[in-house]
Amino acid sequence: MELQPRLLADLSRLTTALDSFTVDLAQLVDRLSADIDAAVAAVVSITLAVIVDGEHFEVSASTGNDQEPASSLRLTLADPRSTGIEKHLLILSGTAGALVDFAANVSYSLELGGDSAVLDRHLGSVGESASTEPGARELAAVSEVNQAIGVLIAGGRSATEGRAQLHRLAAQSRTPTAEVARRTLRDARGWFPPKGS
Repeated sequence: MELQPRLLADLSRLTTALDSFTVDLAQLVDRLSADIDAAVAAVVSITLAVIVDGEHFEVSASTGNDQEPASSLRLTLADPRSTGIEKHLLILSGTAGALVDFAANVSYSLELGGDSAVLDRHLGSVGESASTEPGARELAAVSEVNQAIGVLIAGGRSATEGRAQLHRLAAQSRTPTAEVARRTLRDARGWFPPKGS
């Protein structure tokens, strides 16, 4: 399975933003996809979804062919040190039953709970959950939310309080959080950064 150039470019930008010499996200995703590709017959796609404080982030790699998925495995990856974070790995294969042994081996190796590996329950929603990459609009919305939280932090709130404030305003106005973030940024342009900074 080859990683798409756009995905590699996005992972490279994220790696740069991490400012760490020990982490290379593109290399990690490439190694993960190569290992799964070697262990599972006819892989169609791999999707890693991370949910942090209700915000959904997703990285996907696919073979790019039109093969219909015949089996699926969704792994919930638990980390007792990470509160408020959910991680899910969804693997689709074009061969029926190809993920049964893999699910058992991974569950045993990672000491996952009995309900952490779910087989073949995600075939009906393949069109929704197995998109190849999040669109530019989704990434822009995440960026705007994070920038708005930054503005609220500069105003004296913590990151958690800033995120909660955006969600509260979104619920009150019945508009998406990204739209509230855009309004916050638009309003902040008149006063932020403070003069003299």
